Amino acid sequence: MAGRALLHEPAAGSLAICPAGIDCSAESDSSVDVLVVAIEPGRLALAAAEDSALEAQLHERLSGYDHQLMGIARALALENADGYPNGPLFWSETAYGFMSCLVFGHTSAPNHLARGVLGKSALQRIRDYILAHLAEPIEVGKLAELANRSAFHFSRVFTRSVGMTPHRYVVPLRLRAAIGRIREGRAGLAGIAADTGFSDQSHLSRWMRRVHGVTLSEIA
Repeated sequence: MAGRALLHEPAAGSLAICPAGIDCSAESDSSVDVLVVAIEPGRLALAAAEDSALEAQLHERLSGYDHQLMGIARALALENADGYPNGPLFWSETAYGFMSCLVFGHTSAPNHLARGVLGKSALQRIRDYILAHLAEPIEVGKLAELANRSAFHFSRVFTRSVGMTPHRYVVPLRLRAAIGRIREGRAGLAGIAADTGFSDQSHLSRWMRRVHGVTLSEIA
């Protein structure tokens, strides 16, 4: 991997991590069971941003162990092999859990953020504000103020930092809050839609199908 080599006899559960853009290969003299989880870099970047770990850098690993990460990987593999019996929402949440575990356990922050991107504290202020005002319209101008940026430049800087526009960043946060409230079962769907910033139940339902591939009635 990246010019480094390791000769070893790994036990079951051994972990190797190869960041995107780094060449790697493996050879074996005997049969080996290998579970490969491939993550599109943009998805990992978004998961890092949602966990306030902007520009987290994935560590190369030739070997090692992470039982929690491996357990989630096996759950994803079983879902795939069995034809996704638990549905797309389970897959989506499990995959997000895998990426969060990867971000927290196997990345580090860069020494210096690139110019023209948001800092961690700015993103945390934005995220906290969104979560505290889900039921209200989220104005880009207000988010720009929180980041100490002009409204004119904010959207471009935000998109460069997070990988999506401010509007698209807000939607998953609204949906996650809505899913939690639906599972709590303490309010009707129309009320949950209003409390999480959707114009009505139909609007919430459309976004739920678009992002998670499920109807509101399938969330349990």
